[in-house]
Amino acid sequence: GTLADEFHVYSIEWDASEIRWYFDDATTPFHVIDITPANLSEFRAPFFFIFNVAVGGNFLPNPNGTASFPQKMMVDYIRVYQ
Repeated sequence: GTLADEFHVYSIEWDASEIRWYFDDATTPFHVIDITPANLSEFRAPFFFIFNVAVGGNFLPNPNGTASFPQKMMVDYIRVYQ
């Protein structure tokens, strides 16, 4: 299957020292970043969320004739705790 086969829950826990990413009901993060180094100060500043359904670029190959357009990103909710 692919991620598009069903809905998923992505969670982020962000504190003063690290950011942890979770997928669905996992209790172990799939990615962790230490944000204490001085060169990562942007993670300790005010921020906002940007959601983007980007196509092409350097991360994945550009779409070809098998790509299905238009694509959608369906977000049920964003919850922020402080």
